[in-house]
Amino acid sequence: MFMKFKFYFLLTLIIVSVLDAQSDRVSGKIRGKAIDAMTKDVLVGANILLLPVEGGRGTMTNENGEFVIPNIMSGFYSIKVSYMGYATTIIQNIEVSPGATTEILCSMSVEAIEGQEVNVVAESMENTVDVKSVVTQVKYSGDQLYKMPVSNFTDVIANAGGVVKTEAGRSRGIHMRGGRSGEVAFYVDGILTNDPVDRSQGVQIDKESIDVLTISKGGFSAEFGEAMSGIVTVVTKSGSKQNYSGNLIFETDQVSNNNSIYNNNYGKYNLQFGGPFPGLNKYLSFYLSGSYAGSDIVSPRSIKLPHSSYTHPMGTFKMTFSPPTSGFNAIISASFEDKATESYSHSISKGDWLRDYYKTLEGSRRLSLQIQNTLGKNTAWRLMISTFEHYNNYGSGENTSYKDFHYLSTRLDWVNYAENNGWYDPKTRVWKELTDANGLPLISDNYFVIDDLSGGTNNTPAQLSSLPFEEQAFYYYYYTQGNQFDLSTGMWSSESEKVTAYNQRWHEAGSWYIPAFLDEESNYYNSTDSTAHFDEFDEKEYASYLFGDDDFQRSNDLWAYLGNMHNGYYYDRDIFNVYTFGPGRPRSHKSVSTHSSIEFQLNTQWSMRNAAKFGFKTTSSTMDYRDIQFANQNPYFDSYNYEPLSGSAYAENTYENNDFILMSGLRWDYFDPNVESLKTSLLVDDGVVERQPAKVKIKLSPRLGINFNASDKTAIYTNYGYFVQFPQYSEMYQNVYADISSGLPLVGNPNITPEETIQYQFGLAHKFSQTLGLEIISFFKDQMNLATNRTYPVLIDGQVASVTVMEMEDYAKIKGIEFKLKLNNFSNLTGDIDYTWMSAKGTGSSNREYYYLYIFDSDRPLPVKEYPMEFDITHSVKFNLNYYLPTRNSNSFIGRLTGDWNFNFQGNLATGAPYTPSDIYGKAQEIGSKRMPGYKSLDMRVEKYFNNFSMYLDIRNVFNWINTTYVYSFSGEPDTNGRPPVFERSRYLQYIGQTNPINGNMISSAEEAYDTHLQLWRSLLNNPYNYSSARYFHFGINLWF
Repeated sequence: MFMKFKFYFLLTLIIVSVLDAQSDRVSGKIRGKAIDAMTKDVLVGANILLLPVEGGRGTMTNENGEFVIPNIMSGFYSIKVSYMGYATTIIQNIEVSPGATTEILCSMSVEAIEGQEVNVVAESMENTVDVKSVVTQVKYSGDQLYKMPVSNFTDVIANAGGVVKTEAGRSRGIHMRGGRSGEVAFYVDGILTNDPVDRSQGVQIDKESIDVLTISKGGFSAEFGEAMSGIVTVVTKSGSKQNYSGNLIFETDQVSNNNSIYNNNYGKYNLQFGGPFPGLNKYLSFYLSGSYAGSDIVSPRSIKLPHSSYTHPMGTFKMTFSPPTSGFNAIISASFEDKATESYSHSISKGDWLRDYYKTLEGSRRLSLQIQNTLGKNTAWRLMISTFEHYNNYGSGENTSYKDFHYLSTRLDWVNYAENNGWYDPKTRVWKELTDANGLPLISDNYFVIDDLSGGTNNTPAQLSSLPFEEQAFYYYYYTQGNQFDLSTGMWSSESEKVTAYNQRWHEAGSWYIPAFLDEESNYYNSTDSTAHFDEFDEKEYASYLFGDDDFQRSNDLWAYLGNMHNGYYYDRDIFNVYTFGPGRPRSHKSVSTHSSIEFQLNTQWSMRNAAKFGFKTTSSTMDYRDIQFANQNPYFDSYNYEPLSGSAYAENTYENNDFILMSGLRWDYFDPNVESLKTSLLVDDGVVERQPAKVKIKLSPRLGINFNASDKTAIYTNYGYFVQFPQYSEMYQNVYADISSGLPLVGNPNITPEETIQYQFGLAHKFSQTLGLEIISFFKDQMNLATNRTYPVLIDGQVASVTVMEMEDYAKIKGIEFKLKLNNFSNLTGDIDYTWMSAKGTGSSNREYYYLYIFDSDRPLPVKEYPMEFDITHSVKFNLNYYLPTRNSNSFIGRLTGDWNFNFQGNLATGAPYTPSDIYGKAQEIGSKRMPGYKSLDMRVEKYFNNFSMYLDIRNVFNWINTTYVYSFSGEPDTNGRPPVFERSRYLQYIGQTNPINGNMISSAEEAYDTHLQLWRSLLNNPYNYSSARYFHFGINLWF
């Protein structure tokens, strides 16, 4: 990794030394016109200077009085306009956003006093609608994000028009304009931060660290690839070169007693600080942000849930070098995050088993160096070197290594014996003293143990009564049931008996063996060694064993899985055990992907009307992946380390006239899987699977956008885009070298071609005033060659088997129309109200839909037409509105108390998502033919400002509306599957006299037994995660300095 980054750094020096690019991801431009305030005549040759003057940027107006200053880093600027005989005019507070053109009009008055200077504050930081764009885009400043009732920028995206967030099902995630999850590219300070292993959002930036968030849903530039539905760009904050500033934010939900449903021990701390670098304030500035958040539950529900906590530290750093009177700047940007999350499983939530369930450790590291300079007034180049790493680890036993994780179940003979004698409760995992039927102790102080597990030796034997009850029960069982252990000597009767017992001590991956008892062909055979040895299971050795021939497997027999970790659970003894008492499927998953890139771009405003950009990018990836699931005697196992290569190049020109804009671009994408794949023929001779190098993929993607201004307030625009995206790496590389002769393997396919989307968009933008605007957008997406699975028969050594392979056969037809009303300080209201109608139909909602729906239902026919996908939300109304109440009278206490308040509201009203019903026998009916109940939510944040601090209250789901995220296929309800237990007196009579598991009393009738069974059944099916989040409160304080 270091050598690779060193290579990129040397290449940077070479390019910089040869050259003396500006990007939609980090920069924009200012376009304007200078006119006489009285006559409206254009002013030719007016001097234009960009402030602060240290940037050395300026130009002159042309014969039409127009000017343009391109390649400006995002932020706030001023423009100074001077012309002989006119008062110099300074237009302040001009906001430049990534990929946007800021339009200004300078009306100059005749100079009345020599040296007169006029200061004008820009009327609007943001136009209500952009009538000079061919892109459908929504932009939020850092100040707007701070005021919203959101936890992170993903929440902001989810509440944007045309965006659907699914919380359940196999397609869960963010869906933009009817696309699958993973079709949105996330850029942070110019770096693509999607994890290509699963195309997920690979990094989370604290919302307090964001300067500008831009969401592009259609018509995006050829500069952007690796996406088919949308682009999200995040620009983090920078420090000022003039002064130091900072914030300290504390947020909590602990404003009520500990037993309150609203108290989840949530806390967040955020510290931001930035300013000039000491001693180099003219050249260097920095910004630093760090935060820590944690709670007992990731997403609060109507009840408190165990094993649901999370901790989430993260940090952001940016350093900017920009010498005075120079267009050169260099930016180092970095971030990190580490999130630890405990997983809740409702089916094992009773008893004590959740503490051995999954825990996820996920995080990222991002580092980039961006160098930018101008070549003359209208041309700039940009070079970026970056590295990005994302990791995702989860597993059983709080993510304990499978080598260390072990557990008990009643399928171990000695545990079953202990449970029958009342010494062990497998639900609560509580051990009691070993006593006989009369309650007398069975373990004498005269019993000792000398063996490996207890640690007792001949010199210092372990006293059995001093050991935990669990260990006492283990030795006592083998003392009483077969005399394998002798309590009088404290030793096992033989090494072979000891090995048999040791292998029953726990469910674990490793195993005990005796070298002298192995097959003579084994490398571990030793006729002179009859002592017990422990073999620690290792996944690398197991992989070698799987793919070795018969001779190799015989000689390396201990590399096989010989443990019994897969074999443990507490099976139901009666009807009251509706929950599962066990750790779930033991699993260990580790994935680390690293992506190092170098990118160069050249931007030029080659004429007043034309701006062009050219660029290329190359990325080298390294993926270290391992997943092992102890599902049966042949654990599912996949492990790989691959280094794919990808690259891209693009060229784009934008022509802008007074009332016409034409954007045309072409993108070239390259991908080399750098691995071998299965041959297309699935006939296997003599058990040998034939493979061949996977092909290199190359794609061209044209883009076209047109904007026509019917007036200075109305524009009509349209665009066409052909977008491609390479499938998830996990779908290409999974089980490429699997043993396809056993089980039902799901095999990746590195030869699958890129997914494709053709999108058409038509829009109308009208600005009623500076405070009110309307935008109407219609879109159509034709998606082809989407990833799915198909099962094929194979012939292996004359035996017919089957293998499921990734193919590119799914497709989708998506259309919709969006109405957006935008307000900018309209009666003190700022924000937008959005209505979207959408139809998202296709032949698969996710890559794995076929595998899970069809693999165990082979009679189900493949779809012959499109059906509503899981994220097909027909109607939705969303709004984000901010209301500021200024101080009317700052001289009175009442005036100060009732003024300087800010209120922000976010709402979402939507029709229900589709689901597939089933008949009473569980047979699936028409896919997506029924719909769940609709969705509604309202979030609010209220903040009161004081001199140097503010206090706020953040309320989610204000009215505590219950929203369904999952229903059972037969009943269509979230709390019942429609098949409750049926009362049969003869069945429930046998439980009279037993303990009621709900109230602890004795059951007195068959009716009471049935009612108890019914209550337990209902509680199992009524999973809290079948609903979205309940209402919760966060209280915060923000101190600034």
